[in-house]
Amino acid sequence: MRHVLDSGAFAPFLRGPGWCPVSILWRHIGRGPGDYTKLSHASPRTLHLAHAIIASVPTETSIQTPRTAAIGLTALGGIGVLSSFISVVVAFDGIEAAGKGVKLIGADNELGYPSSAVALVLFAAFLALGVAQLAGAILKPGWWLAITPLALIGTVFEIWVIYLGLRPSDVSPLFVVQAVLMIGIFVLAVRRVPRGGSGTVLGMWLVLASTAGFFAAIRLVSDKVGTFVTPGVAPSCDVSVLVQCGVNLASPEGSVFGFPNPLIGVGGWIAVLLVGIMLLAGLSFARWFWVAFNLGMLGAVAFIVWLITQSIFTLGTLCPWCMTTWVAVIPTFLLVTLYNLKEGTFGGGRAVRSVGATLYGFVPVLSLVCFAIIFLLAQVQLDVVHRF
Repeated sequence: MRHVLDSGAFAPFLRGPGWCPVSILWRHIGRGPGDYTKLSHASPRTLHLAHAIIASVPTETSIQTPRTAAIGLTALGGIGVLSSFISVVVAFDGIEAAGKGVKLIGADNELGYPSSAVALVLFAAFLALGVAQLAGAILKPGWWLAITPLALIGTVFEIWVIYLGLRPSDVSPLFVVQAVLMIGIFVLAVRRVPRGGSGTVLGMWLVLASTAGFFAAIRLVSDKVGTFVTPGVAPSCDVSVLVQCGVNLASPEGSVFGFPNPLIGVGGWIAVLLVGIMLLAGLSFARWFWVAFNLGMLGAVAFIVWLITQSIFTLGTLCPWCMTTWVAVIPTFLLVTLYNLKEGTFGGGRAVRSVGATLYGFVPVLSLVCFAIIFLLAQVQLDVVHRF
């Protein structure tokens, strides 16, 4: 201890501003800023206080990622790279064997190439980050904040791949493995995300909801284009007479403003995604921004409620991608609104904040209640249970 103090290594702290703990200590023992190396001659009580303050100064090692997290990320990324690479090779072998008459199915058909190639890119990035940590690199919180939305996007993508593979009954076990691995990486990243920011939960949900909503909007746009290019071919989301999106896309309700409704989602969900990522990065916004964002979500949920009534009571169908949008919009509106209430964005004093903070923790329950009401309406009007 005396050697460290005599060395003058803490001179910047001792000469620091008035609020610096060590500067306060230095003034406490009555030394001038030029005599910091003489602290070793202070009383034992003062040395004990100095030791406590110096020990509390954060060091670079305090932000290092535990080795277990690095091993977990490396293992999940490595297995993901292996499984997705095998899946891509198998897909290309099948395409080559089929020759000119090859017909892609499922997500491969939607993308125009093996869907596992997307997973391969994501898993390779996760593997590289894991190996870098094992090699001694320090993965700071910002990296985990970046990994979290990427893993969320990968998870939603793999679920989408599995969903599209159900219709032709061509779900490869490797797809399931990749989905499980993506979920594992997401859970690992969430455990490493700093818990200090009040918008962390909201940011994570905005990333998840916007990713799912964007996929749904893109699929609806693609199916809408398909109705013009190949009018004799039913959209991929047409599962049955009840569960389909062809009727919805062809109806006037599908183009309320003179263009396909999903185009609004394509642009809108990207904006929501960016807000979620910025919240995870620790950025804060002015009050007017939150008010405007909340008004945007209010408009979205009002439009969705109208579309739900049109789908159930007028068109008599349940569009899969439309329902995905419902599931994304309703909880997002509740979370954003209650977040603003508990943060005092709308004013109202402590009582309003308390109500907002309480209800904020019950958003999953409130969302389930909304979904239950929609299901009951659909059941009464369309007899979903027997016609699904």
